[in-house]
Amino acid sequence: MKKSELLFNVISVPVDFLMIFAAASLSYFLRYRVETLPVLFDLTYFEYIQLALVAIPFLLLLFALNGLYTQKSTHGVWREAMRIAGSVSAGLMIVVVLFFFNRNLFPSRLIVLMVWAFAILFATFGRVILLIIQRELLSRGTGRHRLIIIQGDVPNPISREIEKNTVLGYEVVAAMKYAPGIREQIIETHRAGRIDELLQADTDLGNEQVLDLVNLCENLGIKFNYLPSVLESHLANVEIDVIGNMPVIRLKPTPLDGWGKVVKRIVDIIGSLVGLVLFAPLYAAIALAITWSSHGSVFFHQRRGSSAHNFEFYKFRSMHAELSEGTVEGDRIRAHLEEANSRRGPYVKIKNDPRVTGIGRFLRRTKLDELPQFWHVLRGQMSLVGPRIHMVREVEKFENTDKYRKIFVIKPGATGLAQLNQFSNQELPFEEEIKLDLLYIENWSMRLDLYIIAKTMYLLLTRRARADY
Repeated sequence: MKKSELLFNVISVPVDFLMIFAAASLSYFLRYRVETLPVLFDLTYFEYIQLALVAIPFLLLLFALNGLYTQKSTHGVWREAMRIAGSVSAGLMIVVVLFFFNRNLFPSRLIVLMVWAFAILFATFGRVILLIIQRELLSRGTGRHRLIIIQGDVPNPISREIEKNTVLGYEVVAAMKYAPGIREQIIETHRAGRIDELLQADTDLGNEQVLDLVNLCENLGIKFNYLPSVLESHLANVEIDVIGNMPVIRLKPTPLDGWGKVVKRIVDIIGSLVGLVLFAPLYAAIALAITWSSHGSVFFHQRRGSSAHNFEFYKFRSMHAELSEGTVEGDRIRAHLEEANSRRGPYVKIKNDPRVTGIGRFLRRTKLDELPQFWHVLRGQMSLVGPRIHMVREVEKFENTDKYRKIFVIKPGATGLAQLNQFSNQELPFEEEIKLDLLYIENWSMRLDLYIIAKTMYLLLTRRARADY
């Protein structure tokens, strides 16, 4: 950890203390000084603060146990906010249990709820301020991690992402290809200016070469990072069982099993219902705009999914109806335009597609054309978060390949890791997209789902998502 990051972690402790203290004080003022509800049990501010000064250190301990004092510049606001909410909620549950056994501990239940809400809000606000300061320093070159990237013949997209986003906290000192003499190059670069980390981004390197880099980094005191290959993603999630007296290692396709699947489905139902109700006025407005701008149906539909499990997928029409896929003229034009495919692999992306209407470009840029996906989520055909959904004819090109087939073990999602990445990189290679989908499947958690949903909303609301061709 850089000294600047350590400094911000140390500063976070008193900032959190002050924010929670302010939340507790505001809650007391609203409950006991603003005449709203009758006060049955009075509590002096001095007595209240004594309780708060005992409770706050325990809450900060929960913050520490939840990893809130291992802050890095790459940690986003949503991640910090969710961890803060989890820690404060756990603290609230402890207070409720204590209140159950000792009624005199806290005469007001309402003040506990107010402290819970304000503590999450204020502590998150404090973290946002610290993050803004930290990222401003990073943009000026202070506190960045000096990084060497090992890559193949084709530069990995992560290189562009790091160089483009200075707030990630990295400075790419050198990009090298593994070849004879690379050890000497790394040692020389390290001596010229201390290197903090090495990122092995060439997924085609053999085990012997990777171990060579690992040993070198350990000797030089450099942190080693690497991008997993598709195979490593596939084997990442295992569990150990015992059959008789023999230990057995079992591959788990995904943690999304048992109760995890039940919880995810409940969240999907609630989330899709909220989405359908919340965006109901937009459905009518979009339908009128599409009808006014061009002739044809409001919705575009197409078979999507694997060849074994597919369904009729609906979205708002963004192309001229007579040129849409499935029509003779539309398919003819598509075949011609596929020569301009901007992506490698079976998934086709056509830049500046002339078939798209004016309103269609707006719908694609804002992702509003995908609002009908809430209906598919409610019906159980999709999930709020999951792998990207593909057209059947695209799937037929790769579904029989072992390393790709695994993306069909769970439902496709309206958003996901691959979709988030494509918000900033429309030309994401197909292989990288599959790798992200596999990483999600292997490492699913409810926290990851909530993070992806929150990050998607943030990118869309701040208009940081790039237009979909």
